[in-house]
Amino acid sequence: MTWKSYAAASGATVLAGWLASTPPVGVVQIRPAAPSRSSRAVATPSSDIVEQASRLQARIRRETVYVRPQRNPFQFEARPAVGAAAVSEPAPSAETVAPAIDSTPSVTLAGVAEERLQTGVERTAILSSPIGVLLVRVGDEVLGQYRVAVVEEETVELLNLSDGSTLRLSLAR
Repeated sequence: MTWKSYAAASGATVLAGWLASTPPVGVVQIRPAAPSRSSRAVATPSSDIVEQASRLQARIRRETVYVRPQRNPFQFEARPAVGAAAVSEPAPSAETVAPAIDSTPSVTLAGVAEERLQTGVERTAILSSPIGVLLVRVGDEVLGQYRVAVVEEETVELLNLSDGSTLRLSLAR
């Protein structure tokens, strides 16, 4: 096929589609039957809108006051009753003793890193503490309470600044 035959076939298809989509010319429009008296009284557009608006206003939800839930799914113990809590808790007094605070820090040796220099090996201790991970070398201060005295392959010695005692940490295996 040549381009002329493609153009002719496309034109014929477009023309056929246009002719098929237009409405016929001589169609008689049918009017709806005259409304009866009962349908005139039932539905007028303005009364229908007013009726629907009043019905919707009656269905508006009222705002509810927030009520604290009886249980907390993130807590494992039951919530005490309000009256019972006041009775069961003792009043604070001067005789109440504070719990003893552990003087040893919760510092552990997590690892030791070595750097080979021309002058020898320089080691860095990797300590795990409550404030995070600490990278310390000999002479550095730890938590304001200790000074690093020795860093070996698997141990670190910390010198207590207040009493001069030595705390020895080793790698846990």
